[in-house]
Amino acid sequence: MSRYDWDQEKARVNLAKHGVSFEDAETVPGSGLARWAPDPLGHNDSARFVITGYSARGVLLVVVTSEHGPRPRIISARRATKREQHAYEARP
Repeated sequence: MSRYDWDQEKARVNLAKHGVSFEDAETVPGSGLARWAPDPLGHNDSARFVITGYSARGVLLVVVTSEHGPRPRIISARRATKREQHAYEARP
């Protein structure tokens, strides 16, 4: 059973648009080197986070999650941009 919830239609659209499955994205938050930050575009009714890290397949992803509800929810996932990759690799 997954630790994360997600909307199946949103997952399908995300895969078509970004080429990243939510199944792959859910492996990022649990990795020991994932970097968490509050989502600057988050909504006031829930805590949202932007998580940057490597998936179990070895791809650097940016995953947005929401902590609203009984289980965390994946909102979106995409490959990191070059700028995000450099910032991730330059962190202390």
